[in-house]
Amino acid sequence: MNANATSVRRGGKSIMRTGRKHENIKRKEYSHKCPHVRNLMNGGAGSINLLGQPLMNSLQLYGMEFEPGSVKGIGNSDVEIEMFENEEGQPQGILRRKNK
Repeated sequence: MNANATSVRRGGKSIMRTGRKHENIKRKEYSHKCPHVRNLMNGGAGSINLLGQPLMNSLQLYGMEFEPGSVKGIGNSDVEIEMFENEEGQPQGILRRKNK
């Protein structure tokens, strides 16, 4: 039998280890307001470049203002946004996970 096998009836807990508490090996899915933050938190990307209106929409969801040259944390996730203006003068931001 596979040691990593999970049971649907047991709620994602390992079949091989019965009777132990806190033995949930199901992947935890995070839910956030912004799909870009959700993608980073669930491991879909290493970093995301946002430019123009998508950046402004993401900042607005979390009640933040665009401030060039600053790095801020987004919500209660461990995602940060580095904000700056590109060579054309448009707002640009890079979303990435915080270094621990």
